[in-house]
Amino acid sequence: MPEPPVPHTRAVAGQKPVKGVFSIDSQQLLGIAGISRASQRIFFYAEQQDEQGRVAIQRLSRAFIPSGTKRFITREQLLTQYQPEPSIYLNKVVPVMRRLEEAVGTADTHRQRQELFAAEFEYKSILRLDEEHVKAAFGLGLTYLERQEKHNADAVFHKIMRIDAAFLPEHKHLYNEFGIQMRKLGMYDEAMRYYSRAYLLCRTDEHLLYNMARTLFEKGRLKSSRAMLGKALRLNAGFPEAKAFLAFLESRERGETLAEPPLEEVAPPVDKPPGALDAPEDPGPQARPTPGV
Repeated sequence: MPEPPVPHTRAVAGQKPVKGVFSIDSQQLLGIAGISRASQRIFFYAEQQDEQGRVAIQRLSRAFIPSGTKRFITREQLLTQYQPEPSIYLNKVVPVMRRLEEAVGTADTHRQRQELFAAEFEYKSILRLDEEHVKAAFGLGLTYLERQEKHNADAVFHKIMRIDAAFLPEHKHLYNEFGIQMRKLGMYDEAMRYYSRAYLLCRTDEHLLYNMARTLFEKGRLKSSRAMLGKALRLNAGFPEAKAFLAFLESRERGETLAEPPLEEVAPPVDKPPGALDAPEDPGPQARPTPGV
């Protein structure tokens, strides 16, 4: 069931966006105050989404990782109903999230070097800590594709589709990369599905449109391929690969024998610094008992 709309509370000018760990009494959260029994503190990672004061909150796992479904409340609700926990944020959440990102960098480096079994091990290690880690899930799926394990890759992709955080514009290049690998394996329909997902996240990437045109060409849909190239060139009239590809398609329509241009997919480079998971995981935040009411 979708979350009910959250009334916006406009932030006061000059206020910094809220970001950190907050806690609430479990009885207060469940609306059962007044029952005489011990309760616990429940910890959330909170991050303000906009200037109107809309805040996304996620529960912390025992490994201090934000996980599960995001809920949205107002800044006012957060500051009046929840207790800030700065020490947990600074000493637990920030370090573990940094280590996860470093571990993803290590896994990505293994994959780029074609050390695919090492990459699989690293990605799975991350997903054991945070099963909804978007970059690790994408990386594992790409690893399976590069090993031509279509069944395993498909299972990972279905899981990704259930992760809310996967549908953010910052991840559009990952969908594009999925599409590239699927196209290379002849999985044209699947490739178009992921290119289309990336296109929904960003409609102004000429490289993505070129890759869609490339796949449509291989499916024999020349008119649609030409239309995609037209869109790409309207975004970037000097895009050399798209210009060469379009000239080739137009020559085919005229019955000429222009040499087929190189048709490898193109994508802007994405910086992925290597790193390492260099510290053991801490135990999760321990619930603090509070007296019953």
